Amino acid sequence: MVARTRDLILEEALKLFSEKGIKETTIRDIARAVGITEGAIYRHFESKDQIVYELFEKYSYQLYESIEKVLKKARTREEQFKKVVIAFLDFAFKKPDAFRYLNIFHYLRSREVKKFKHIPFLLLKELIVGMHAEGVLKTEPEYALAVVTGTLERVFLYKSMGIIKGRKSKVKERTAQLLWRSLVECSQS
Repeated sequence: MVARTRDLILEEALKLFSEKGIKETTIRDIARAVGITEGAIYRHFESKDQIVYELFEKYSYQLYESIEKVLKKARTREEQFKKVVIAFLDFAFKKPDAFRYLNIFHYLRSREVKKFKHIPFLLLKELIVGMHAEGVLKTEPEYALAVVTGTLERVFLYKSMGIIKGRKSKVKERTAQLLWRSLVECSQS
């Protein structure tokens, strides 16, 4: 029962943080959503920050693992790049609250991100810097990184809003293809 309550607290906190924001969500909000008292939350967590960090660590690690897996399996830089884009969007579509939360955390607590070990962004950065060093990517890595991360966030948002239509599998593939073409093939012309 204790483990189930703890998991339920994390689950409801994730929903609230991704909808309302971290700062705007109170322990009272979380307790109400779970159906327990505020005091009961403190039997499981020392503070709201502990919940915030635990959620970031959990979902950041999950996304990191999936990206690391595709990087190891892919043979070429193109395959790596496209599979990483697909992995990001796959995570976003399967765990929308977690994806929104990771983005919120990055925006609001960017200095604190460095405390964590498994940051998906760092794998993407390493891939892009490697592509640039090998001459595959002509664009400056920091700009390419901004284009990729911004595109992933917007594709997720626009798909969620119904602006981008079609099956999620096609959206992931199309996004990977468009990013590759715009960053690599167009810059070589």
